[in-house]
Amino acid sequence: MSVRRSSSIRLVSPIVVGSLALASLAGCAAMMKSMTPKPRTADNPLVSGQPLEASTKARIGTVTEQDCSIWPFEDSLSVNVTEAQICIVAKKHVEQPPGWSGEPTANRTEFFSVANDANEGGQISVEKVHASKVGSCFERGYQKQIGVWAFEYKGCAPNNGTVSKATKSLRVGDESWELTGAATAAAPPATGGAS
Repeated sequence: MSVRRSSSIRLVSPIVVGSLALASLAGCAAMMKSMTPKPRTADNPLVSGQPLEASTKARIGTVTEQDCSIWPFEDSLSVNVTEAQICIVAKKHVEQPPGWSGEPTANRTEFFSVANDANEGGQISVEKVHASKVGSCFERGYQKQIGVWAFEYKGCAPNNGTVSKATKSLRVGDESWELTGAATAAAPPATGGAS
């Protein structure tokens, strides 16, 4: 009797394990979809001449508005596009470790992936050009005051056709835009019929 139970367990186990794996994968896919920000809508920058802009709440520890001298802290991204190049200006907030004096450590260079609706693009390297302390917060976990710094990064790379007047969407780093006002190819002129 026990032999039958163990053989039936062996037969059922792969099915149960497979079902759990599928459920786990489906849960991960749903979680990733919910974490992927919805694309913003903006005019195609080559048509409008305006930059693409985005701002998000900065990730500063566990502090709240009541803990800080200023609020909110917002990271921002501005993408200027011409036929020749794509330029990025990014502002990122960094918390100063408790007991640290002076500017906190930050990457001197950041990289942003860039891709259009055809998944063409590459990476743009941006360099830190400015850092300043913009506020302070009381970090309850450490029971200490911490400084909050803003780092500004800038950089450009050749456009190489990544963004054209017909481009319908653009992803830069974690941000994405659906582009409106994209130019479309003109239909060929109609030819006269038989006489």
